[in-house]
Amino acid sequence: MKKIISLFLGAIVALTLSVSAFAAANQVRVAFFLEWATPNQEAKVKKTFDDALGVPVKWTNFATGGEMTEAMLSGDIDISYSQGLTPFVNAVNAKAAIKLVDIAVVYGMGGTTCVAAQGIDKGNASTKLDGQKVAVPLGTMADYVFKETMRVVGADISKMKVVDMAPEDGSAAFVSGDVAMACLFGGKSIAAAKEKGASLLTVKEAQDAGIAGIDITSVTNKFLKENPGMVRTFVEVTHEANARYNSGKSDMAVIAKDAAMDLAGTKKQMGGFEFPDAATMKAKYLNKGGILMTYLEVMGNMFATSENPALKDYSKVVDTSYLPM
Repeated sequence: MKKIISLFLGAIVALTLSVSAFAAANQVRVAFFLEWATPNQEAKVKKTFDDALGVPVKWTNFATGGEMTEAMLSGDIDISYSQGLTPFVNAVNAKAAIKLVDIAVVYGMGGTTCVAAQGIDKGNASTKLDGQKVAVPLGTMADYVFKETMRVVGADISKMKVVDMAPEDGSAAFVSGDVAMACLFGGKSIAAAKEKGASLLTVKEAQDAGIAGIDITSVTNKFLKENPGMVRTFVEVTHEANARYNSGKSDMAVIAKDAAMDLAGTKKQMGGFEFPDAATMKAKYLNKGGILMTYLEVMGNMFATSENPALKDYSKVVDTSYLPM
């Protein structure tokens, strides 16, 4: 009888291992942004992720967080790194099968801003922008910044001609004079636009008005279910890279090259970023009533539509169990 039970249990174990091996991904497909420098790009270049996960990691750059969502829903991307909170909210409002598992970066308006043409400033924007064409990548954090900035300066969005443009295209349109204002993210795009204009709000003015940005790491529910260990490892490697940066030990030249930016621009951009550790995330951002959880509710209602209403409880699309202990 003991021998039969032993054989039976062995068969179960073998079957379990076989199923696990079958379910495990043979590669991990990650979405990220260029012109958006983060510490884990050093780990990306040096294949630290590949070594830790035990499979190749394929990184694909996207223009917006909305495009990341589309790629996740089509099955082309497993993990979106540094996806904006706004596109994530839009996705889950539309019942997309994805979850937030980590905070990628917290940043001020140095990383996302609205640049207006000469002659337009916060004092006259309420009238000067009437009837003007403005470039905004809709459904992104820049869209959120656009709405909040217009609220602060008292401008009426309904009186503007809002054109949906990715940051690079919006910056080019602004430089050529095709639009009077462009709301952007990305080091090069913002730098190019600022050669022809200036931000409507300074970083401090935006901060004082309660405008801030948070990018997150989102994962498809399918990948979470089939590869929880890989998700945990991805988050751990990212946090290790963040810790190196926070202690001043990152190879900034490697990060700059991978971000398609120069070294000075990379240092300036990342100087305005925060990469909180897991303990801070749990105590300040992802706890009940925390900053990120509050933002989810605020943005959820801001971008809700009759077809895609705000969720009653955003904690259901957040899973903190993958954060390092």
